[in-house]
Amino acid sequence: MITRRVAPANPFPLFPKEEIEGSVPARFGRIVREHGGKLAVRTGAGSLTYRELDAAANRSARAILARTGTGAEPIVLFLPAGAALFAAMLGALKAGKFYIPLDPALGDGRNAALLNDAGARLLLCDRSSAEVARRLAPAGTTILPVEETTSEPADDPGVAVSPDDVAFVLFTSGSTGEPKGVVHSHRNVLHNILKLTNGLHIGPSDRLTLLYSCSFGASVSDLYGALLNGAAVLPFDIRSRGFRQLVTWLVDEKLTLFHSVPGVFRQLAAALDGTEPFPALRALKLGGEPVLASDFELYKKHLPRSCLFHVGLGATEMNVVRQWFADHDTVLTGPVAPLGYEVEGTEVVLLDDEGRPAAGDTGEIAVMARTLPIGYWKRPDLTAAAFQPVPGRDGFRLYRTGDLGRLLPDGCLLHLGRKDLQVKVRGYRIEPAEVEAALAGVSGVREAAVAARRTPRGNQLVAWVVRRVAGRPDVAGLRGTLRKSLPAYMVPGVFVFPDALPRTPNGKVDRGALPDPGRERPALDTPYVAPRGEAERQVAAIFADVLGLEKVGAHDDFFDLGGSSLDVQEAILLLERTFGREPDASELLQAPTPSALAVRMTGPAPGTGSALLPLRRGSHPPVFLVPAPQGVSSVLLARLVRRVPKSRLFLAFHPGETGSDVVETALATIRAAQPGGPYAVLGECAGGILAWEIARRLSAAGERVDLLGLLDTPWIPDWRRRGRSRFQWLLPAGGDYLLRRARTHVRALRSLPAAQWPAYLRGKGRAALAALRQARRSEVKEAVRKRAWYARGIAAIPLVPWSVHLRFIQSEDPYHERDPQGWATLAGSIEVVRVPGDHTTYLGDHLDDVAAILGRWLDRA
Repeated sequence: MITRRVAPANPFPLFPKEEIEGSVPARFGRIVREHGGKLAVRTGAGSLTYRELDAAANRSARAILARTGTGAEPIVLFLPAGAALFAAMLGALKAGKFYIPLDPALGDGRNAALLNDAGARLLLCDRSSAEVARRLAPAGTTILPVEETTSEPADDPGVAVSPDDVAFVLFTSGSTGEPKGVVHSHRNVLHNILKLTNGLHIGPSDRLTLLYSCSFGASVSDLYGALLNGAAVLPFDIRSRGFRQLVTWLVDEKLTLFHSVPGVFRQLAAALDGTEPFPALRALKLGGEPVLASDFELYKKHLPRSCLFHVGLGATEMNVVRQWFADHDTVLTGPVAPLGYEVEGTEVVLLDDEGRPAAGDTGEIAVMARTLPIGYWKRPDLTAAAFQPVPGRDGFRLYRTGDLGRLLPDGCLLHLGRKDLQVKVRGYRIEPAEVEAALAGVSGVREAAVAARRTPRGNQLVAWVVRRVAGRPDVAGLRGTLRKSLPAYMVPGVFVFPDALPRTPNGKVDRGALPDPGRERPALDTPYVAPRGEAERQVAAIFADVLGLEKVGAHDDFFDLGGSSLDVQEAILLLERTFGREPDASELLQAPTPSALAVRMTGPAPGTGSALLPLRRGSHPPVFLVPAPQGVSSVLLARLVRRVPKSRLFLAFHPGETGSDVVETALATIRAAQPGGPYAVLGECAGGILAWEIARRLSAAGERVDLLGLLDTPWIPDWRRRGRSRFQWLLPAGGDYLLRRARTHVRALRSLPAAQWPAYLRGKGRAALAALRQARRSEVKEAVRKRAWYARGIAAIPLVPWSVHLRFIQSEDPYHERDPQGWATLAGSIEVVRVPGDHTTYLGDHLDDVAAILGRWLDRA
């Protein structure tokens, strides 16, 4: 993933380890003595040196002690980021208290709830927010505007503070539930700053950004990373000033360390015009969300070579756990940047779902240290569950982060996303961060978020995509690009195109506020055209019903709208009920729009004789596809060949009239479509046996066979195939039809939570009754007889060796592990390519892998 490890130069003294056994005021006092005249804080309202900030903090401490006396207790700070807030923070600590910072800009509802939970006797604010504070605070709370502390003495109150004392309580953002207060000790804070200082080498010449509200944990590294190292901290309010002003501010103020969540950095990069020099910037620090490879590319595009790229894993509950550095010469090949390597005094272990050490190199990231936070504010139950003692490690506790990770052999930790954001779609576990990373790599995409939404048809993957230019890329372009890097089941079924992603106050994507895609028709290349005529309107209504959409246009493609093979079966039932005959799945493949399908449904039924079904039109010579009697559906085969590069004509052989020889029938049909070679023949599953014999006989007749490919065709000796065929079709006519319907609904149920099963089954009751009626119909019985004839014909084919170069696609199904070895005994040579999935899913969920292989084979042929 990375070619080398990078670390910043170290021109400054490191944070001594012994100082974590002190207190924040003690470390700050030493900085004031050494750097009293240096800039500590700069805001639009003015600047303070360290000596001036220390004096203001002492006045706050004196004012707090005068109103509360000695002893530890919470002090609420109701102030925006700036010098007054920083002085109040330090003042509370100097008074032997601990503080709970609340931001007036975060809304009255949240702040009122937190004020009630805090239970503080004293609240510090400024005069502009005093009225709001009085209205929100519980009765009996003393409201103290900081302007009234200026008359207090400016000397240090001299209160002793222990490293085990509480320093502050920070509440989680609450984007995933009720906010929880995380209680930090002085030792915990100092150890966190030690790791940042020694990793980033923060020193007196640095100027750090502060883009976060100080009520969030991400602000700690910026504020104390500066004030406990003699550096300057410069707050900036993006919400009120915007990104263009942020760019100017970064250059004018000569900021050296920029820290934000990746989403904020992406918005900053979008505001750049390529002329900004950023000569002073020496480190870009990203965290709080997965950092994508595209973020790394933005860094290399917009920031100077003198600037390092830094990724860290941290949270309100755990501070800095891992750090990774890179520069312009680092090669990053994965979709997500790694979390990096170990830091001093903090260990990482990977756990399985039961909380035991993971057997492999992947699991939930858990942190072990002596300096974890004390616990959760007023929640001993949550504290006991989240921060557990480590047996045999005195003083160590373990915290399960909820993040998934993989440990590389060199000790580098990769981030695989949030465990609680994982979703299951069609039985497959999906990490949205992986899909988001793939979307971020698509040209024209500014940023994206991915999540699952529950529908009556099960979980559906939805992507919210912010585009750089309206209308591009479109849905088809996004799907086509994603299919090159993701399996089919990970490609979102619905795309939503908002102007921007909703964000929490600290800049993270607010997943709870993503707009509901609802039942709106997704954006397509095809403009919406209202259906014309009764038949078109009926077909469009059926498509809309099956796909859960408000409306479907006359020229909207069923599959571009997100239709799957399961949806095809449901559509067929409704079409039969409406038009009086059941269409074959092939008709929906060949006419996937309401306008085209309405013509077919109102015209004469297609013939029932032998046929080559066109799965894809094209100008190149045909490729003959031989399906199995009970192999994958024609829907999947059609979706497969649609994705094969180049405009090749694909024709699928279907069993016709019974009573004739299967091989002779197939040969005659293929010769009628293509009188002379060269031929390309593909066989899927047991259809590969017939494909083998067709190609062998063509070759024996002097025809040229350029390609013979078998798709996971089992190797079954002749005697076993004949024996199996005798039992395969003992079901009464129509029984196989019923079993296929049942399998469809079982798959659908597996994709739904158990609580939704009753509603689903009730909704499918009518479909089940229709299936029973259909099973008794003559055309269904005839179709079953034809498949039986087809299967027995394949079973009777003797496998004769011949000197062909056989190409073979093999799934990861253990039951098919030895199939290529058997086929190798018959072929002159064999080329085997393995694809993900088992025999039943390698096409359903990995179509793009198989299509890419077929494309390469056809190019060579």
